[in-house]
Amino acid sequence: MAPYGGMELRAELLRLHQADIGAEEEAEVLAALRSGWLTRGPRTALFEERFAARVAAPYALGVNSCTAALHLALLAAGVGQGDEVIVPALTFAATANVVVHCGATPVFADVHPDTHTLDPAHAASLITPRTRAIIPVHFAGVPCDLAALRELAERHGLFLLEDCAHSIEAQYLGAPVGVGGGSRFGAYSFYATKNLICGEGGMLTCRDGSDLERARVLSLHGMSSDAWRRYSGEGFRLYDIAAAGFKYNMSDLQAALGLVQLGKLDANHQRRQARLAQYGDLIAAAFPGGEVTLQQCPPNRKHACHLCIVRLAPGLAPRRDAVITALLKSNVQAYVHYICLTGTQLYRERFHTRLTDTPVAAVLSRRSITLPLFPAMTEADVDYVVAMLSRAVAG
Repeated sequence: MAPYGGMELRAELLRLHQADIGAEEEAEVLAALRSGWLTRGPRTALFEERFAARVAAPYALGVNSCTAALHLALLAAGVGQGDEVIVPALTFAATANVVVHCGATPVFADVHPDTHTLDPAHAASLITPRTRAIIPVHFAGVPCDLAALRELAERHGLFLLEDCAHSIEAQYLGAPVGVGGGSRFGAYSFYATKNLICGEGGMLTCRDGSDLERARVLSLHGMSSDAWRRYSGEGFRLYDIAAAGFKYNMSDLQAALGLVQLGKLDANHQRRQARLAQYGDLIAAAFPGGEVTLQQCPPNRKHACHLCIVRLAPGLAPRRDAVITALLKSNVQAYVHYICLTGTQLYRERFHTRLTDTPVAAVLSRRSITLPLFPAMTEADVDYVVAMLSRAVAG
């Protein structure tokens, strides 16, 4: 293909994400298949135990998605009709949707312009007598200002449910985000593009054993006994139905992947961390006028390096989609994380939200581009992406 700036255009698409799945995962899944136990069972229990130890959580429950973990946490805490839950406006829809599923009202807080994470000062201004909880999202792997949020929650008698979908490896002031740092709940994602991959899957971590037990019952139709306890041959146990629960359980096939992936977590984080640092150096050199900047992570926080988020200068925001299209034509896949929820149809029509309610989130959602980042990415790959980004921005 034709060269650009001395660099040949790629013949194949450089994808946004590439999973690190190999022979170890294949062997563990095959062993699970041959064991004769495919649904929730001993592998899920072992994965829960090891994951809880990894994030310094007293309790963990494997479920089928981070969405399920968020929903179960709110239900276990008794959130329902008439309650309000503060969520950031710049996040995936699930963070707010689960509040609606509980019959409660999501109240959207703005975000910090550098970190893209929930702004504690704006959250404080939204608290009412109906507020029950705050759901901070560690955006792209950058931890929120948890000290401010925990102080705010304690002062008003609220609880924190940390959305850790992007941030297994993240730390705040040296402690893991989530329950390990003192929050009531943490929710994690093992979706196909996440740092730890089970294809689909999630984990709810709890500080209190009673929360875990309520969530466990609700995660499997409200049954008092799961399939492993009923059918493992350890003795007859007749179940009861304690609540109108859901089908949210993790399977042993998912857990088989998770057990192997957990062992790869640190090495893969180091690889993504190196590529993200390279992005930062190259972008600073390529755009000395600030036409493109990288999402920031304060020095007292450990970045999980889940996504590489860059922001176009405000004057370039109208060209954001054109830049993404130009990157794709250069065989670089890029995307947007995320659209601002206060401007979406559901929340406009049902909850009367407006983009002007959360102006920083609204602007960031129009300026941001997500660039490829994954463990097997090479230095040459990052060089290529930034070269093509320079070309696309120049127009």
